[in-house]
Amino acid sequence: MPSVIATGTPVERLELEYARCMRVNSEELDLEPAVYLHEGSELMAQLKDELALLPELLDLSPECDITKADVGEPGFSTDTQDRRLRGILERHRTIFLGDGNAAPAPARGVVCDLDVGDAHPVAQRPRSIAPHIMIKVYELLKKLLETKLVEHSESPWASPIVIVLKKNGIDIRMCIDYRIVNGFIRLSNYPLPLIDDLLVGFESAMWFMSLDMASGFWASE
Repeated sequence: MPSVIATGTPVERLELEYARCMRVNSEELDLEPAVYLHEGSELMAQLKDELALLPELLDLSPECDITKADVGEPGFSTDTQDRRLRGILERHRTIFLGDGNAAPAPARGVVCDLDVGDAHPVAQRPRSIAPHIMIKVYELLKKLLETKLVEHSESPWASPIVIVLKKNGIDIRMCIDYRIVNGFIRLSNYPLPLIDDLLVGFESAMWFMSLDMASGFWASE
């Protein structure tokens, strides 16, 4: 008969695993020693390209207040132009994020494949997490599951969590240590456009704009 943990929803599985982990110590779980990094430390700077930083979710469904958008330029744009632009923003308000949340909706269908050649899967053991930090990790994972930015996986590949302590020594950031996986990935080769060529393409343009995609990395699969 399948266990409750194996048949529950991802959030239910997380809650049961959290309760189980809080009842036993690290020796019983056979965990590797804890690894903690301090924000701003030299070691953190050295590993920044090897760690995947999980987004912090302070609010699962913040409202984006379009009325606060800085629209128009006094003495240049007209009231009609300002209203038209605000209308465009209002029609597409669902793609904007409100303050306090850097997590976009999952972009289903945008799949990134990593070529590891003939490498055999590596499943690293989880590392020990102190009880006073475990509750913070649990709350973050729960929100990530609820927003569907992460999902339960039975993959033969597994990389451990690394806890980054913020400068206040209390709050945490959660990262994934992909150093071993990165060693297997074959780099993709593709030509990058030259800046001079891009500038030539802009010579006849009258308007320029830039968009910042909020945590776009977490929107892809």
